[in-house]
Amino acid sequence: MIKELISGIAAAFIFLLLLVQGAFWWLSLLLATGAYVGIRLLFPPEHRKILAELPDGVSREEFRQYLSQCRLALSLVRADAAAVSNPVFKQTVLHLCELGDELLVNFEKDPQDMRMAQALPDRLQRLHEILSGYIDLANQKTQSPQSARALEATEKAVTKAVAKFEEMHHRLLENDAIDLSTSAKTFDNLLDFD
Repeated sequence: MIKELISGIAAAFIFLLLLVQGAFWWLSLLLATGAYVGIRLLFPPEHRKILAELPDGVSREEFRQYLSQCRLALSLVRADAAAVSNPVFKQTVLHLCELGDELLVNFEKDPQDMRMAQALPDRLQRLHEILSGYIDLANQKTQSPQSARALEATEKAVTKAVAKFEEMHHRLLENDAIDLSTSAKTFDNLLDFD
């Protein structure tokens, strides 16, 4: 705010100084605007990032590492989804990736929610390994009955994982709704006292 005030005062001073010196008003305005922009470029505004409160016992570096592990594992699962030939199963895996993305966005907004999914990077990594095996087996030219059962079991396991991810996402949304409700109720009570 102080930098903006100084920039504005300096530009106004330059405008008035040039105007008093006999310069055309439009030239004075143009040079004053240039001075304002130049000062703002030399001294850009500081944007303070609001730091969310991390869970107890979790450092900022550990939180960043948690998010990067999740993102890496999700990118591997997304790559696996591209290699799946069964279109229905591919959509299931992509839906799971979308849920994972939404969970990460929620964790970034409210790191406290991370406590509900401590094992998420590990689960995503295991999912990637299972999908890699699924893709290898599905791409075999000949399928045995055992192979077909293994593929079917994998599809069921991933579908179950999608249900668990949806359940976790709904719990996080419910927590956000409760937080919002509480804030609104508190604000309403404050307005009643005014």
